[in-house]
Amino acid sequence: MSHHSDENAIYASTDSFWEVGNYKRTTKRIEDGNRLCDDLMKLVSERAEIEKMYAKNLKEWAKKWNNIIEKGPEYGTTEAAWKGVLMEAEQRCELHMRVRENLINDVHSSVKQWQRDNYHKSMMGQLKEKKDIEDMFKKAQKPWAKILEKVNKHKADYHNACKSERSAQNQERNAGGDSSLSPDQHNNMKVKKLQDRVSKAKEEVSRGREKYELTLREISDYNPKYIEEMIHVFDKAQEAESKRLMFFKDMLFATHKCLNISNDPSLPRIYEEFNHTVANADYEKDLKWWSNNHGVNMPMNWPSFEEYSEEFRDISGKGKRSGQIPEGAITLLNQRTVGDDLPEYTPDLHRISKKGTKGAVSGTGDVTLTSVKGPPNHTSPATSKASDNNRHSAISDPQESHEASNPFDEEDDPHSQNNGVSGDDDEWDYSDRMVDPNKPGVPVRALYDYEGVESDELSFKVGETFEKLEDEDEQGWCTGRKDGRIGLYPANYVELC
Repeated sequence: MSHHSDENAIYASTDSFWEVGNYKRTTKRIEDGNRLCDDLMKLVSERAEIEKMYAKNLKEWAKKWNNIIEKGPEYGTTEAAWKGVLMEAEQRCELHMRVRENLINDVHSSVKQWQRDNYHKSMMGQLKEKKDIEDMFKKAQKPWAKILEKVNKHKADYHNACKSERSAQNQERNAGGDSSLSPDQHNNMKVKKLQDRVSKAKEEVSRGREKYELTLREISDYNPKYIEEMIHVFDKAQEAESKRLMFFKDMLFATHKCLNISNDPSLPRIYEEFNHTVANADYEKDLKWWSNNHGVNMPMNWPSFEEYSEEFRDISGKGKRSGQIPEGAITLLNQRTVGDDLPEYTPDLHRISKKGTKGAVSGTGDVTLTSVKGPPNHTSPATSKASDNNRHSAISDPQESHEASNPFDEEDDPHSQNNGVSGDDDEWDYSDRMVDPNKPGVPVRALYDYEGVESDELSFKVGETFEKLEDEDEQGWCTGRKDGRIGLYPANYVELC
């Protein structure tokens, strides 16, 4: 049925689904469903971007304030409580990044795949699903639309016949009452002509009414089949739409699951840790630390009488020497006092040769070294004795120096002297690891008992907790703080809490 036919104009105001062409609202719904998939994906992707930007801002804020706190005057456990706020932000950053990833991976990608599976565009850009349903509606409605066209035509013919009959009757009635005409003229001319017209109009009305009623019976007989076929096609459209509605409901539930961070098991842990960090702030410990490191409890080398003693070159110690000799025990084999018989100090006397094997300071000078030892990696409590021994300097028999090769032989320099201690011009650079860094440490728990051998070592029992201040060095030792005291301990004797 043509879209430009007269019946479209006649029934333009009707709004029933059964009217010709009104099924197009149902077919348009298929096109709307495809567009709603795009809208839902856009909604989810924009929310995911918001989560990403929020996480980024949290991370940048935490980094900024960490630098401010590090350089600021706060200290001790209260400083750690400050940093607890930043730790919460960093953990929330990770949480919101997971929300963003879940929205993209679980919701956005699912909607995109469902759209691909259920909506297929033709070469002309029209959806295949919409075209199929529309063709079925047209096929079901076409026979009924043809009958309806006949009904509307016979209806119009009948109404026009009725209108003509009434007009003829009115003219006949008016002519009968016209006094200007003579009786002969009235009988012979006007009245007869009008009577014939009225008679013909009545015949036209009768024939039009008969045809009109006939087509009405025809369309009434066809209505059940028309209804059945239209319902069948409509049910198919409803079934497709029901799949979309149920899928969208599932996706909105999935969105709720992604955004509902209250069900994330990491969220309560974040705030439990935050609360624990703030609760650990102890003003008494902080005041005691300040007193020990900057106050009245600091040790003091009070002036006292000192006898004169000859100077000796100190070559032992736990500090690192700049650049040349690694950490570890140094075996001292020979030592001479500094006297007037030694030649004048020159940089050549302190040059350490890279030739030879490790072990001894060269020449007939003051000190002979046979080995530079570093403690092995700590793998079990059984190795602690060896590690402790390696941390101390050992004095051995001077005769052993003649058996060991000299790793510090002088380079071929005719002006060099083998007197004094070989080395660089710089003095030994000792790292002061016993000074509190004025920052909170990492909590650790003892795996084994350890009894400190030297005064700068910590002692602890299995299960005790304290703070790690510096990471493990090359020799396997860490710096820690226990009960307000700073000291060293073997790294493999503890684990992170």
